[in-house]
Amino acid sequence: MPEFEIGATLEDMTNLSNLETPVEHPKSDFLPYARTVNKGNGGKRGTGSPVAVWNFPLLSLEERNQLKEFCEGASAAVYIRTKLNDDTYADYSANMIWPDSPEDRWYGEKKNFSILFRNLELIESS
Repeated sequence: MPEFEIGATLEDMTNLSNLETPVEHPKSDFLPYARTVNKGNGGKRGTGSPVAVWNFPLLSLEERNQLKEFCEGASAAVYIRTKLNDDTYADYSANMIWPDSPEDRWYGEKKNFSILFRNLELIESS
């Protein structure tokens, strides 16, 4: 079972499928750094904190509203468990960024809905 979790605190993190209104697990992207810069020797170097994106191909209005509870404004500090590029999961504190583009409506549901998580800071397991 996918392990995507979210919470306002580390202790309150809950699997998306166990939220008051269960949310289908997203497809996700994980970038180990915010951007890359060209180096003088022709190589590249990663800079900035990791970034995660949760992509929901189809999201009901109820699921969208459940996620919005974690981000009442344009952004919010949250804790997440997200999938890494090696298909393992890790816990992070993050800034949840709500989409600022129009939400694509399709027969009462949201289509191609993505939530960005920036400034990820790894929470070490104890």
